[in-house]
Amino acid sequence: MKVDIYTSTKNGEKYLTVAKGTKLESLQLPEDIDPDLLVLSPFRTRLEINPEKEHKALDGVDVVKQINANGYAIHGAKTAIKLG
Repeated sequence: MKVDIYTSTKNGEKYLTVAKGTKLESLQLPEDIDPDLLVLSPFRTRLEINPEKEHKALDGVDVVKQINANGYAIHGAKTAIKLG
């Protein structure tokens, strides 16, 4: 699935992801959505997410599941550092 990712301009650790080409104004967001997610800036466009492959910055299975259920996904980013 190709997606467009937007980041909150109020909190850079919060993201809203939609299927590629989705207009944000067409989304039906819940009334109790985190207000930080109401002001967004484009972060990454046309990113390919394959839920069968691990992505280094996000949980692809969860993001795809949320998009399929809601038309959007709300998530953070993960970074794993392994020290040997």
